[in-house]
Amino acid sequence: MKRTDARIFPFTIMALVCAMLFYAAGSARAGSKGRFPRQLTVCHDTEFALCAASTCVATGGIVKTNQGKKYPAVACECPIIVGDNIADLNGGNMKGSCTSSNPNIVYSLFEFADSVPQLINGTWQVAPSIMQVCPAQDSLSQCWNWACTRDGTQNGIALAACTCPLEKTSDSFVTQAGQGDPSACAELPVGAPLFFNPSSTHTDDGH
Repeated sequence: MKRTDARIFPFTIMALVCAMLFYAAGSARAGSKGRFPRQLTVCHDTEFALCAASTCVATGGIVKTNQGKKYPAVACECPIIVGDNIADLNGGNMKGSCTSSNPNIVYSLFEFADSVPQLINGTWQVAPSIMQVCPAQDSLSQCWNWACTRDGTQNGIALAACTCPLEKTSDSFVTQAGQGDPSACAELPVGAPLFFNPSSTHTDDGH
């Protein structure tokens, strides 16, 4: 699926910046030892899995980052699209490139978009990207920079099976999963933590 309608929203930008700072921190620390420098990169017009609106299921297994850190594993089904995207080439289990040398592997990366392919009522379809904030007591899935395996096509949308880390955060986190339905927060949605209390932020009119 070729994406041509990506647009930037302030809330999305804020969430992505938080994700970069939080999840790339491990790479930065390892880089201080000269082994795994962080490589934030814009990958132009490449095929990738977009997991931003996916929920996941715990597998009982373990995934390991390039730095050797282990996390509980989750399984996530994510759409495959083509477009510009953002990656940390040394993050997750990426191998220093936007694309894999294995044609059956695509990486789960991120783009700014106002609509994304997602599973709604059992059917894969393109739908608006609706952000919601989930409470810290729920767990999130962190799929940015992780390898996925091609998993066929449904309703004209190419899919990938992704194995990602299960994360806990002491902060609220943001996700595009669930079309705004808060019940999705308990379904291990793919998300990124927020380092502020969203109820205390100011509105556009300064209140």
